Amino acid sequence: MDQLRAPADETAVIRIVGQGLAGSTLALRLHDLGYKVRIYDNGYLSSSSMVAAGMWNPLSFVNLKRSWLAHELIPALQETYQRLEALLGCSFYHPLPLLRVFPDVGSANLWEERALHPEVAPYISQTELAGSEQHYGQPNGHGVVHGAGWLDLPLFLTAARAFLLDADSFHEGEVSAADITHWHEQGDWVIQCTGWKPMADNLWNDAPIQPNKGQVFTLSIEGLSADYMCNFGKFIIPLGSGLYRAGSTYEHGVLDTMPSEAANEILEDVQRCVKHSFSVFDHKAGFRPTTFDRKPVIGRHNQYERLCLFNGFGSRGVMLVPYFVEHLLNHLTTDSPIMKEVHWQRFAERRKRGS
Repeated sequence: MDQLRAPADETAVIRIVGQGLAGSTLALRLHDLGYKVRIYDNGYLSSSSMVAAGMWNPLSFVNLKRSWLAHELIPALQETYQRLEALLGCSFYHPLPLLRVFPDVGSANLWEERALHPEVAPYISQTELAGSEQHYGQPNGHGVVHGAGWLDLPLFLTAARAFLLDADSFHEGEVSAADITHWHEQGDWVIQCTGWKPMADNLWNDAPIQPNKGQVFTLSIEGLSADYMCNFGKFIIPLGSGLYRAGSTYEHGVLDTMPSEAANEILEDVQRCVKHSFSVFDHKAGFRPTTFDRKPVIGRHNQYERLCLFNGFGSRGVMLVPYFVEHLLNHLTTDSPIMKEVHWQRFAERRKRGS
């Protein structure tokens, strides 16, 4: 199988389609390693990366278990985003404690039961956040998660675009399947990171990316603590200057890009839990690129050996992308296998088993 050679020996250009979180992180890593990179984006404002809260959390609150691969993902994101802050000269990486307000007695009991389990103990604080009851209603109490945080995605993407523009590596415009096959025929590498955005004559029809609409608010809240994030079914993230991001909705099968009344549930939950008055500063909607098993789709095309897919990161993209950038590059440079849980061909294999 064709391999990506060391930067000093690789004459081909690596062309990345899509300048969201996945494409930007991958392009900057390749640039840092010394490869010739070109990234293309059509500027869709409904990109999930421009709208998403950018939050990461090492725990699943559904059953209070460690998120998939959290032990590997957290160190990778810490190293990656700190390195990219230094490269881009701005601050967008914000590790913060996460206040988990228990929605019921059962959740409180589960937290107490699981708090010392070795799977989750590294991410659970044994002390509460003093004074948090002044800010959030919590009749069933709360717990505190370590290893969480948020990434200022609009700032990161804007800084990444400026950096790549300065390096003559960014191009705005549409990319067609004909462009991709032409680049491949001339010997270049092409990595598609287009998120939810459909492409004409899609070359990846067997990799089902499903758009999942999400809506978030930016709220002005006077007096609310900015020392931690909060999850009470919905989330609150402090942005600074008295502004907070609140969300989110999950709407399947909705294809319009406009904010809608479906997001009122966020405001209702904020009003129920937050002990401060607030006003709406902004309201946005975007689409997450998801798969039915909530894992990304990565790998090479069956027909075009230098065409790759790096997509489907969904609502956990901030946590997943740094680790899987290195995973993809290891595959391309050493021919190490793509993890079966994320290989894009898993869907075709499941269909064969079901037939």
